[in-house]
Amino acid sequence: MRPFVLFDPIHLATLAVTFIIIIVATFWIKHLDGHRLEHARVSLGVLLLVHLFMQLFNSFSYGLPWQESIPLHMCDLSKLTIALFLLGYGKKFFFCGLFWGTIPAIMALLTPALRFTFPDAEFVNFYYGHGLIILGVSVSVFALNQSPTFRDFLWLVQVTLALTVILFFINHLLGEGANFWYLKDKPPGDTIMNYFPDAPYHLIALIPVAIFAFFLTYLPFLMKGQSR
Repeated sequence: MRPFVLFDPIHLATLAVTFIIIIVATFWIKHLDGHRLEHARVSLGVLLLVHLFMQLFNSFSYGLPWQESIPLHMCDLSKLTIALFLLGYGKKFFFCGLFWGTIPAIMALLTPALRFTFPDAEFVNFYYGHGLIILGVSVSVFALNQSPTFRDFLWLVQVTLALTVILFFINHLLGEGANFWYLKDKPPGDTIMNYFPDAPYHLIALIPVAIFAFFLTYLPFLMKGQSR
């Protein structure tokens, strides 16, 4: 199996196909009528939950540490929360899915911590899962007309900081293979975190950068509100 190479032709083609599918699917769902839109919304929520559940088995299939089967990465939580929103469980879940899933999932697609390239099963599953997250967020915003306020942004930051403390201790309790939210160490591969200090001092940069990423996610909604 060929090793993954960042921004090689296979990676670039995969990015193009992923985002084209997201755009086309969002456009199609946006123009569905009432009952068909509701069916599409629920179907997408179910697909997200099924993919999250399958992680329990996929991690072992791919030879990853057993801790990776626990869905506690930020993208895992965004997958869960945006799925719950699509299934009708409240707008708070939309805020979590939006802020935890937009820039983190896009960054994961751009700079994935993968060992092998297409057609490796882990590669295909990675892009399918993260593409589903972005599709879920996109459908929520553009087809279901959801948007956050500044108060929602502040609430999400508070929730994220509280979870950061909890996950910091969970990482150490679960042992070497646990590195949820990359609080214990920087991820492998070429990512923006390569420019951060070495662990554990990378947290000094990681936390404000994450909050800034959340604000960038909120910024288009802020600008849209001011233009009215």
